[in-house]
Amino acid sequence: MGTGVEAEQAVVSRATLTTGMRGGLGRTLLTAFLILAILPLALVGWYAVRQNRLNLQNEVTHKLAAIAALKAQELQAWAAERGTILVSEDGERATSSPPAWETLRQQDPDLVGAMLQDAGGHPLWSLGSCETTGVFSETQFALVFPQGEELLVLCYPLSMVEQIVQTAVPLGEAEHIYLTRRGMIYSEEGLVDGPALISSAAEGAGTGTYLNHEGVPVVGAYRLLPNLGCGILVEQGQDDLMGSSDRMAATLIGGILAVALATTIIAALMVRQVTRPVILLTEAALEMAEGQLDQHVPVTSRDEIGILTYVFNKMAGELESLYADLEAKVVERTQKLQRANYQIQRRALQLAASLEVSQAITSIRVPTALLERVADLMRDRFLYATVAVYLVESSTAQACLRAVSPLNADWPQFVERDDGTVMGDTLRKVEIQVRRWEVAQDSEWYRRTFSRVAIPLKMGEQVLGILAVLSTEHEGISDDSLKVLEHVANQIAIALENARAYEKEKETARRLRETEEFRSNFLAHMSHELREPLTNIIGFSSLLLKGFDGDISVQQREDLQIVYANSQHLLGLINDLLDVSQIEAGLMELQFQELDLAEIIESVMATLSALVRDKDIELYREIAPDLPLVWADAARTRQVLLRLLTNAARFTERGNITVRALAKGHEVQVSVSDTGVGMTPEEQVHIFERFERGHLGNNARPGSDGLGLALSKQFVELHGGHIWVESQVGQGSTFTFTLPLQAGLAAAETGQEERKAEI
Repeated sequence: MGTGVEAEQAVVSRATLTTGMRGGLGRTLLTAFLILAILPLALVGWYAVRQNRLNLQNEVTHKLAAIAALKAQELQAWAAERGTILVSEDGERATSSPPAWETLRQQDPDLVGAMLQDAGGHPLWSLGSCETTGVFSETQFALVFPQGEELLVLCYPLSMVEQIVQTAVPLGEAEHIYLTRRGMIYSEEGLVDGPALISSAAEGAGTGTYLNHEGVPVVGAYRLLPNLGCGILVEQGQDDLMGSSDRMAATLIGGILAVALATTIIAALMVRQVTRPVILLTEAALEMAEGQLDQHVPVTSRDEIGILTYVFNKMAGELESLYADLEAKVVERTQKLQRANYQIQRRALQLAASLEVSQAITSIRVPTALLERVADLMRDRFLYATVAVYLVESSTAQACLRAVSPLNADWPQFVERDDGTVMGDTLRKVEIQVRRWEVAQDSEWYRRTFSRVAIPLKMGEQVLGILAVLSTEHEGISDDSLKVLEHVANQIAIALENARAYEKEKETARRLRETEEFRSNFLAHMSHELREPLTNIIGFSSLLLKGFDGDISVQQREDLQIVYANSQHLLGLINDLLDVSQIEAGLMELQFQELDLAEIIESVMATLSALVRDKDIELYREIAPDLPLVWADAARTRQVLLRLLTNAARFTERGNITVRALAKGHEVQVSVSDTGVGMTPEEQVHIFERFERGHLGNNARPGSDGLGLALSKQFVELHGGHIWVESQVGQGSTFTFTLPLQAGLAAAETGQEERKAEI
């Protein structure tokens, strides 16, 4: 009963597979034929229709542009003709009195009004009815003619000008032609808003497609008449233009459908011819899958399918002849696959263990702990009996045992090149060394091979140490295992070198911190020690210059002035160095308060006036009238602003220096601009670095200490602001910095505390 049901299910399964494959292959081939035939035609048709539309649109656009240009010429010619009437017989314009214009009206009966205006636009006299002094109103069109310092305005009926514009042209007829003025067009409904084409037309002319004032899609061309103060707009509906294109599209669609129908019929016949032998092969293969090996399919062609049928028949015969000893071959292949599977699984475990070892050792930066961890992981993950790691001593050329797992494993403490051990051979040859021996006396170790392996740990040509393992695999250590060990040894060498480099880096960093601390302390101490004698020098030289100790000669005064000026410069440098040391030590504390920047700017500008007294420099200030108070240190803010202005004066020989201040969001932005020598992009990158000084125009350097801008940047950042520069060579520079408003108090003080914590 069960056998009959299974046979019935097999028949149904074969029928389902056969039918499904027949339908699937046929549909696939038919679909491919249709796509290959129809898709290129559709693309070509689409491209042809699209190109035809573009060509038609371009042709119409050029035609409309020509009509607009022609109408513009006609209107300009008409205006020029009106101008010639103004010239009297003696060659001069008749503007002496209004009665002269009565004669003008007789010569130009279309004239409905005239007006003479002075330079201020006030009428001197007027004749007729002149409703506009512009280009045109809803009923009139005006022509304006200069008469010396006066203007003569002639008014004509707008309908007459409209008739000139609407007159047919030889290039063809446009659907609509309009007069335009200031973005408005004159239509049957009166003055209405014109399209965006009028305002966006480049150089007074342009074309485009848009919706006109009635909401109809049109193609338009515009021409500006600047001497008349108006323009010409020519439009034609898009629906009338695209009729031929739509007819072409309909023809192409019909052709494509016809080709598709013919292709479908031809493809169906070809698919049937191709799939029929394939179906026979499929049915025969299904029969063979059920155990019926005596299958033969007739060869009906000499193409690839015929060759496939021949090969299939040959294969079926060989399968039938080989079926007798199939069981033995299956067993043999199964054993080979099992061995291969075992090797693959073992290799996968080794690779996973290698990855785990690599991840573990890269996280350890202490060499001793690194080697101990390596020994334990190698023994636990690779299941080796024992593992040892040696490091080469550079002074003795010996390798010393540094880590072993387990701790009681029997490994020599020192190895040398010629000591006869496998480790010594590795030191001498700088390559992997393996020694194997079998243990056959004990039945427990029957056919088991011991392997002692030594792999060099090297970086380039330098040998750092040796990785040694004892393996107890039955068949000895394999080549795959040796490759994995070599990979792990390379990882250990890299990790060991990184750990040593990390130790050196830590020691170097410690020494650098000590050196930096000594430098800062020395700088602060020397600054304090130098300030007192310098202050005395400055004070006594000032007293001598003021004559408190008696009269001095001119030469003595010049010498004292040099001493005084250089002492002031040196004191400023010492103060800058002291500020630098305080900032680095985290001892710089700002005295935050509400601050009126306008007052500080005025004070600093007064100081700067004395500095630029001998230069051809103008000072300007642009301070916003509603400039709010800022939360800042008054002394440091004044110091930053004075440094920026002094820097601008130093690099500017003539021109101007401008200070601007305005509020932006939650901060105030202050900028100092000059018209000096400017900076290159390379100089801008380093301008805020210490001891960086810019170049004057003659490639000389200014007499500054190179700390001013660096300190200014640090002072601004201590306030929670930022500073930057924008400059071009030969055009000057603009330094800009920001200060927080009252709302920025918390951010500025928090940033100051964080900087102290970092230091």
